[in-house]
Amino acid sequence: MITVVTPAFNARPWVGETLRALLAQSGPALELIVLDDGSTDGTGDFVRAEFPAVRVLGHPNMGEAATVNRGVAAASHDLVAVVNADDPVLPGWAAAMAQAMAARPELAAAYPDWLRIGPAGEVEAEIRTDEWDLAVALAQHCCIPGPGALIRRPALGGEPMRVAARGTSSDYDLWLRLGLRGPLARVPEVLATWRRHPGGQSSAARGLRMAEDKMGTIRAFLARPDLPPEIRALGPQAMSAAYVQAAMLGLRGPGIPAARYAALSYWHAPAWGPVLRRQRRSLPHLLYAAAQPLSGALHRAASPILPARFSHAAMAEERFGRDG
Repeated sequence: MITVVTPAFNARPWVGETLRALLAQSGPALELIVLDDGSTDGTGDFVRAEFPAVRVLGHPNMGEAATVNRGVAAASHDLVAVVNADDPVLPGWAAAMAQAMAARPELAAAYPDWLRIGPAGEVEAEIRTDEWDLAVALAQHCCIPGPGALIRRPALGGEPMRVAARGTSSDYDLWLRLGLRGPLARVPEVLATWRRHPGGQSSAARGLRMAEDKMGTIRAFLARPDLPPEIRALGPQAMSAAYVQAAMLGLRGPGIPAARYAALSYWHAPAWGPVLRRQRRSLPHLLYAAAQPLSGALHRAASPILPARFSHAAMAEERFGRDG
């Protein structure tokens, strides 16, 4: 059996779709827990009225990390998934994920491929994830697992699912910590979604705090006493990659000290080795970020004559250079 924890804050427009997708799953029985994090739009009352089989726990607003941790603590089963209220899973998710975990009892977690969807559920891109490698995840600041992951709770080793101090990087921090406890495995099927919309936590949390969370997460991980020597040796490269990812946030707007972050990236690691296809240190992109807001204004002005995939809007929506 699987416990699905769904944190929800003012999620009434989407939570019904997500719960229907979960209730329609075949395979193992699901315990569904919705955590109403102080919603003001009646999310909790809506779920109670429309989905009596779903357990609803409500509390005053305390943030996503504490809300997720409360749900995990309330779970009845060792296999736990966190499914956001606006990110419905796809048919076959529960059966495929449970099968992957049963076939390999040593796994700390398994994760599927997924779809990026728009505000109305329209498919924007199919994301084929990479095979798990802790060294790659750390050294390239690459959050390899995405939505739809299934976690074996004992693999947390008594640590919380989410660490509030890691802020907007708490999911990435989770995968690094789990990677120390056991292997993770990719399930090469498209079984989950992540919704891009203005109200989404991941989209709204841009800015300096998000940038600082990236470096803070790496510093905290490298400070752990239980790191294998080969993982600890990746520290300079890991900090370099974190600074690059922080600087790249400046692509979508001013307020990020991108020039300082870029300089610190090169200071920590003047040269990078082979990288994943989605992770690279691009000097033109870093210069664009460092030149904000002028670069953004010029890009916006030139967008009418550029292909749509190279427009300023594509940059802001994280689809720059892609047809989808």
